[in-house]
Amino acid sequence: MPPKIGLALGSGGLRGIAHIGVLKVLKTHHIPIDYIAGCSIGSLIGALYASGLDPEIMLKLAQNLKKRHWLDFVIPQMGIVSGERALATIRLLTRQKNFSELKIPLAIVATELNSGHEFVFTEGDVAQAVRASISVPGIFIPFAIDDRLFIDGAVLNPTPVDIVRNMGADIVIAVDLAHAGTICNITNMFDVIIQAIDIMERELCKHRQHHCNILIQPDVGNFPPSSFAMMDECALAGERAAEAVIPQIKELMSD
Repeated sequence: MPPKIGLALGSGGLRGIAHIGVLKVLKTHHIPIDYIAGCSIGSLIGALYASGLDPEIMLKLAQNLKKRHWLDFVIPQMGIVSGERALATIRLLTRQKNFSELKIPLAIVATELNSGHEFVFTEGDVAQAVRASISVPGIFIPFAIDDRLFIDGAVLNPTPVDIVRNMGADIVIAVDLAHAGTICNITNMFDVIIQAIDIMERELCKHRQHHCNILIQPDVGNFPPSSFAMMDECALAGERAAEAVIPQIKELMSD
């Protein structure tokens, strides 16, 4: 029986488009993905892929969907973006699927704000789980489900290697975006917040990386984490990083 392969897709703002490049390369080399765990932007990309969207189509959507499809600004209370527009867009892209309807088993990581505990979504409405996981503190209003408030899963588990391992993966491929830091100029509040979380993420990832078999770290430090203008470059960085580890993945698969 061939080994089960799990993919852990990490957080990183719009630099997460690099995940699409990784998925494109894995598909080109016929690397099957049996499980996906995602956090923040990784939860969104993972949900789209698990819903059946091809990486090429995902990249075209990223190039053509504008800020207005994702961001609806409000008078600041618990955040400056209400997230209702993002939720509607995610629902459309995931075709309103529940977890049970996905082509690939998916786990989405968020943080429950009041308790401070990690919460892993594996059932129910996929779009709601993604909306919870992308709730970057200070940007998105925390997302309420029942009596719980959720914020970005990156606060506790930015690259959920352990989650996808526990789903049953024999080989875990992790895509870490926080390692690169931010080399470009930080010019707005979005970048400040995401960069602050990135700094925290790098420390968290140091203690979890040993749980994965393959670590992919796209060179995305030059791309602003809030920029909608560098989608192609981010995807290409993901492709390059993934191509570099294909021999290692195939070797593990043949053992």
